[in-house]
Amino acid sequence: MDEKKQCQLEELADELEIILSVKNVISKEEINNFIQKFNYLSEHDIRLKISEVTKDNSYISNIEDTQQFILPSNLEYEYNQHMDTTQDENNSNVDEINSNDYEKIESKQVNDIECEEDLINPVIQLEKKKTYSFDENNIPEVSFIRGEIKYGQLSLEWGWPEEVDEVFICYKMDMFPKGPRDLAAVQYEIKRHGDEKVGSYIINKVSGGDFYFYVYTKVNFENKTCYSKGQKRLVVNREPSEIFYEIKIKRSIFGKLKSSEIMLWTKEKEMNLPQLIVVGKVGNMPLQKSDGGTILNIDCEVISKDNSMVIELPNDNIRGNMYVKLFFFDDANSKLFRIVSPAKERLYFK
Repeated sequence: MDEKKQCQLEELADELEIILSVKNVISKEEINNFIQKFNYLSEHDIRLKISEVTKDNSYISNIEDTQQFILPSNLEYEYNQHMDTTQDENNSNVDEINSNDYEKIESKQVNDIECEEDLINPVIQLEKKKTYSFDENNIPEVSFIRGEIKYGQLSLEWGWPEEVDEVFICYKMDMFPKGPRDLAAVQYEIKRHGDEKVGSYIINKVSGGDFYFYVYTKVNFENKTCYSKGQKRLVVNREPSEIFYEIKIKRSIFGKLKSSEIMLWTKEKEMNLPQLIVVGKVGNMPLQKSDGGTILNIDCEVISKDNSMVIELPNDNIRGNMYVKLFFFDDANSKLFRIVSPAKERLYFK
């Protein structure tokens, strides 16, 4: 039981890492889904792990440390059998095998690789079998997974590993699928086209909600269809968070530039700002960050609707007849955030 609990704790940590790579908070709904999925973990175990990963003690503030874990009733028999094993195998009854039976069903579980028997036509069996440099216990995974939602369309891409020509995609809207046989998940089989290096899967007109993907590679060993352990990817479907800013300029009574500063704020309850850059260009507005020179780099900070951030701009980098504009240091952040610029004249240094 302890071994299974530790295994589920490791899987939970893996899923938390994926979720936190695209958003900052674990929702109550996601915690409830973890409770349902990880049947060897109590709510306290789950919240403790979340607190450990996020360094946020608020996840366990409402849970008593003395909370005890009760083994689910559907696992009680399995656990009791494990604790009270006997050596009565030699006394077990063996049913007589009927001589007219031609089929033998054998099931096994090896390193969580799921295999299912295929019904193969005897003519097809005569064909030469494809051979692999790996076995069913070590099926290679896709080399990468990336996903994004743009203009209402979800795009999922992955890197094809060598010798693998088919993937099995499963996804749910509330939690990661439990495996390739999770009937509650949406499932698709996609075959490789020729020698393509990158595979793709597209969902048009996506509805609201996040997408929890599992991508399994799929191969056939003789009369078995076998799947890899799978790779996870969470694709968050939400409107980009908006970042507002303005430039404040102070001049002397003679019109000389005294100081200037940039103020950033948001309408969100709280936001972890990505790394930003202020770019200046003499004579016209910079349309992209490569159009001008760097005025200021802004590191990742936390802002909220009640707590704006003000940073002074270095006078040495400001020129007359210059326009300044805020950009993302990494353009990939434009998927999660949107910079709302003020009017052109409010970004101008005379």
